[in-house]
Amino acid sequence: MEIDARIEQVEAAIGRRLIVRTVRTPEPEFRGWVQVRPSAVVIEYVEELPGYFWGFELLERLLEWVEAGGGTAWFYEHGGRLVSVPAQSNQQQGGIQTQ
Repeated sequence: MEIDARIEQVEAAIGRRLIVRTVRTPEPEFRGWVQVRPSAVVIEYVEELPGYFWGFELLERLLEWVEAGGGTAWFYEHGGRLVSVPAQSNQQQGGIQTQ
């Protein structure tokens, strides 16, 4: 499925606008974050990493997170796997979820 159509599909499913953009960071393990706002959901993800070809695969994983009702979270690569640190868990328990 074309990425624009997939974004529209998720927007329809959640009833909010998605703001999707790429970011660059000096933090090598950081892959992206999702911020749930009252009227929109912001997804920022690292598109270009030396030696990695995540791009749309990573974005699809973040879209799946949003579509499944996942809240605000940060995403990191840990031991070759994508892990999420939900905002509530991070503040209350320090929890990490493997994706």
